[in-house]
Amino acid sequence: MHILIADDDEIIRLLLSSTLTKLGHQVREAANGREALDAWREDEFTFIISDWMMPDLDGLEFCRRIRAEQSAYYTYIVLLTARSGKLNYLEAMTAGADDFVTKPFEKEAFVARVRVAERILGLHASLRAANTHLEGRVRERTAELQTALDAKNHFLSRASHELRTPMNHVLGFAQLLEMDPLTDEQTESVGQILASGQHLLQLIDRILAVAQTASTDLSFLEAPAEARNACRLADAA
Repeated sequence: MHILIADDDEIIRLLLSSTLTKLGHQVREAANGREALDAWREDEFTFIISDWMMPDLDGLEFCRRIRAEQSAYYTYIVLLTARSGKLNYLEAMTAGADDFVTKPFEKEAFVARVRVAERILGLHASLRAANTHLEGRVRERTAELQTALDAKNHFLSRASHELRTPMNHVLGFAQLLEMDPLTDEQTESVGQILASGQHLLQLIDRILAVAQTASTDLSFLEAPAEARNACRLADAA
């Protein structure tokens, strides 16, 4: 891990840096909170060990500043302090600290806490990678769905236009038949042709409306009064 140590005590920084370096980590040191915040903004360290009491910017405010800023990576923060007690612990957690180590600290206990931080940051990294992969798959599926919708809309639009021409011919010939003397039975048959033809034209228009309507607009589901009347006439026939 790339770890930032923030402490105004040079000896503490040396002890921490030495221990962490032996564990295989890269370490950068800061002598106060302001310097540490600038370093974090520059490199975005995922693991910070900070003293509570520091000049210019104390550990609690340092935590608050980090939590208030947006970052692509989670920063695990351990506060070091000579204070003890539940109230101090809660205050540190409220400020955004992940762990709390009292001074003087035992090396073994400190190393154990570093191991915990490694596991938690590893889980964060795995989750972030999984989310990135999932977002990529969602984008791919969305693009595939849009392609399918575009193809469907194109087909419906072409089909509806192709259907209107022969249907208009059918209606035109039926209207020509009406102009000639017809028997009652023939008149009824021509009426059925016209009613059914008008009904089919209404359906074709609605198919065209589906093809031309945005995916969020469902107004085409509301059949106009003419279409409902045509449906009733066709059903009665």
